[in-house]
Amino acid sequence: MAEFLRARRRALQPEDVGFARGRRRRTPGLRREEVAELCSISTNYYSRLERPRDIQASGPRPSPTTLAGMARGLRLTREQRDTLFAAAGYAADDDGDYAHVDPGVMLLLDRLPDTPAHAVGPLGEVLWQTRASISLIGDLRSHTGRARSGYYRWFLAAGERQRYALSDHRAISVEITADLRRAQASARTGRSVTDLIALLRSRSDEFAALWESDDLRDEPSTIEARCFIHPSLGPLTLQREVLTVTDRSQRLVIYHAIPGSADDTTMQLLSVIGHHRFSC
Repeated sequence: MAEFLRARRRALQPEDVGFARGRRRRTPGLRREEVAELCSISTNYYSRLERPRDIQASGPRPSPTTLAGMARGLRLTREQRDTLFAAAGYAADDDGDYAHVDPGVMLLLDRLPDTPAHAVGPLGEVLWQTRASISLIGDLRSHTGRARSGYYRWFLAAGERQRYALSDHRAISVEITADLRRAQASARTGRSVTDLIALLRSRSDEFAALWESDDLRDEPSTIEARCFIHPSLGPLTLQREVLTVTDRSQRLVIYHAIPGSADDTTMQLLSVIGHHRFSC
């Protein structure tokens, strides 16, 4: 595992993942601290994993969730991800069916640092975000357990809806319910989707009513406006485009303002403000 991680770190170039190369860089590929940032783990922990020793000797082995994050951070292909899991002593699918993000999608997101965009799985879980996306809606990759699902949080987590204008709440609820109907009907989805639907029907009256209604779209929306309530910038209306990727199990969501609008001017402040922590 240590050799695999070192080889992959050296193969990645700063430009591949949105980092500046700088004039004094002597390390081939990425620095350990850069990989740790990409993988959302500490530099010390990542450095321990690169040491040429048995993984058990350097402390508890990484969890499947941690390994899935490392696979995304290191821009691994599906085959490389399976190699990483095997090296840590796990089966290839121990992270769930949909946690892997295609490297091409991540490369595209890396090329859009100033554009709010993210990759989303079938449970509404954000798998990868641009810096501008984090500035706009917070780091949604940090959630764990059931709360990883944005659909779960929308109907059951207090404070989740504060990011969006009240006038959009009904439309978002309808859209999520329709998304879950399509996911349930897809041959690619598994028990996680069925379990989430059952949970929402039992604990959310709003979802249960929508699930039984006919007020749902047959086809997913690909472009529409959405009004965000940013803690520092206030209301911000953006156009949303949705692209389906990786055999329809994941989607790429991109937001942009209408050129020349007041929202377009406000969007330029996102990179200045940076990551604003939402209290949800």
